[in-house]
Amino acid sequence: MIAWLMITQAIVIAALGLFVTIAGMAKVKMNDLFLAFAAFSLVTLIVQIVASIVAQVSGNGPTGDPFEYWTYLVSCVLIPPAAVFWALIDKGRWGVLALGIGLLAVAVMVYRMHQIWFVQVA
Repeated sequence: MIAWLMITQAIVIAALGLFVTIAGMAKVKMNDLFLAFAAFSLVTLIVQIVASIVAQVSGNGPTGDPFEYWTYLVSCVLIPPAAVFWALIDKGRWGVLALGIGLLAVAVMVYRMHQIWFVQVA
């Protein structure tokens, strides 16, 4: 894995999630910008999957439990589409809040994946 990419990804997704959450609290309706934020997050997670597969195949696996890492990664990939689905069903304040909180959860999970990959002692 690329350390700076994971940290940057966590920071950017957290900023997007905070922006969407604040917009939801301000009662901003669902719009295309919020969908773009979720799509961007999903694309970065797919890049993360590809990089993780390449790293493990080349012998550079996580220092922590690989099962735990992959569970976090697969869960992260499922959150943005689920949050978008919720936001499209409820186009009011609560849908936007669900999307924002989902993005914040993804950011925390990406940071935890960074810890599993680099920080834990085997």
